[in-house]
Amino acid sequence: MAYVSIVSANDYRKEIMTREKAGTVVNLYRGYENEHSNSEYIKDAKLPDIFKFMMGMTYEQFKYQNLAWTYQSFSRNYHILLGSSKISRDEIVDINEITEELFGMSADEFMTNVLYLLWLCSERPDPLGAEDDLYKHGANSILTKENLEKIINYYSVTYDDVRKSPIQKQLFYSKPFVITQKNKEPIMVSMYLVQMLFADGLYWLIRDYYYKNGKGTGFINAFGRMFEEYFMELAEIYLTEDMWHKIPEQDKKSADFFVEFEDAVFLFELKSGLLGIKAKQQAPDVQQIDTFYKRNILEAHEQLKMSEKEYQGQKPVIKIFLLYESMTNTQIVMSSIPEIFVDDSRCYIMTIEDLEMMLATYKNGKEKFEKVVKALVTNQNSNAQVTSVLHVLNDCDAVGDMHFIEDRDYFMKIAKRMEKELEV
Repeated sequence: MAYVSIVSANDYRKEIMTREKAGTVVNLYRGYENEHSNSEYIKDAKLPDIFKFMMGMTYEQFKYQNLAWTYQSFSRNYHILLGSSKISRDEIVDINEITEELFGMSADEFMTNVLYLLWLCSERPDPLGAEDDLYKHGANSILTKENLEKIINYYSVTYDDVRKSPIQKQLFYSKPFVITQKNKEPIMVSMYLVQMLFADGLYWLIRDYYYKNGKGTGFINAFGRMFEEYFMELAEIYLTEDMWHKIPEQDKKSADFFVEFEDAVFLFELKSGLLGIKAKQQAPDVQQIDTFYKRNILEAHEQLKMSEKEYQGQKPVIKIFLLYESMTNTQIVMSSIPEIFVDDSRCYIMTIEDLEMMLATYKNGKEKFEKVVKALVTNQNSNAQVTSVLHVLNDCDAVGDMHFIEDRDYFMKIAKRMEKELEV
């Protein structure tokens, strides 16, 4: 609604929004959505194509319905880019250098200000319009109005920017503040978008830095290797050394990692690529979904099958596409690719969060883990019903924030720093 309002109108009038007018605006927007719903695609689509369309639609819907993922996503990004001593960052620009260049702050100072900004936005839509006392916390505090202005300006767009955006309303995911046309004041588009900024801000700061400075795919390639190192760190935490190994690279393409449990062998193919932003919306760009499938699933399937053939043991083999992409609709993704997931019921898509929960369950609750493995091994998919790893974990009561706790709870680390800054 914010996007359509900006594209179709201006803010020079002084009329006050009433309940009746709000209802009219909502109905107008529903009409707009119906006109831009890709109904022609759905009308002629087969069942897998309908699931593919639903994947893009539900990706966005599910993100908004449960924002608990934002805390874990923040901690995971922080751990990989800053916190872990097990992950090499020699190939990338230090995130502290980037935040210093853009905002004059360290990464921790930047995230502390973003968390305070998130709180301000929970109180009012114009985070710079609060009482002066909310910006004054002592001479040495980093929580200043000046620092907040730097951050908000970086993440703001004008009406003209919105109207010319090639990605249309998806622009708000990277720029959740809009400068009003009349008063030139920044207002947030949605509280949800600011919370998502907190979750993924560090990752996108460095990725955008590479893009804007003509460094090409340097960060994307380096992050793929860092993702592998994160997998190895998880294995070291939750598994014994003899249970897993990285599969050596050979002339024949193969999976990335081999993990052997008591009742099954898991083969993992890691994919750090992300779904295109235009695919994550109510009327998704199906071509971007196809590109994501091709790069992260279809091509990788052959590698998993090759490693399965080379396994000489007797245990059942479970093949996993392990994604860094944070999504809770993997069941719908699998339903949209029946040629893989219906034909091979021991092949699954797993997100990195799913893996964290599964490994923590193995270490802390062996009985639950045995139920998880049994369900994955005996599962039989069909065109009408596909089972995901997340679905199995839910059924076995093996979900929750199990990994980013205690020393790895980076959200709490930043929250405590904010509390100290408020006391200065």
